[in-house]
Amino acid sequence: KRRTQMERWYVMTLLALVCFSLGSFLGKVASFKDISYRVYFFEGVGTLTVFTTFVVWNRNAIFNNFSVNYPALLMGLSWGIGTILFIIALKYAKLSVLVPLSAVYPALTVILALIFLGEKLGPREMAGVAFAVVSAALLAK
Repeated sequence: KRRTQMERWYVMTLLALVCFSLGSFLGKVASFKDISYRVYFFEGVGTLTVFTTFVVWNRNAIFNNFSVNYPALLMGLSWGIGTILFIIALKYAKLSVLVPLSAVYPALTVILALIFLGEKLGPREMAGVAFAVVSAALLAK
């Protein structure tokens, strides 16, 4: 059972990677033909479509013993603001630089997890974070 669960998260992670890659590429294509604000509007319509479908599909689990999850709400606000900033940057930056540079956010997330969650890193994980930071430095102007 443990192997099946690990394979499930791995497949979902790879599918998320494909979705994020396709989304970033399509965002750049959209920025060629429209203003950033309208690109975000249509990105929001797409997100709202996925959100609505998700809520309808899972409504019993979501609304059973409902209470507000403030960290999740702040997560959504953070991702939303980040998405707006990313879409605006798409208009001005090369996709080949913007995407790898913006994808270094996990290194900052790791630092936050170390400080606030008390997580520990092994040598291989520390090297991975270091490489991410170095890659950002190489891409930065």
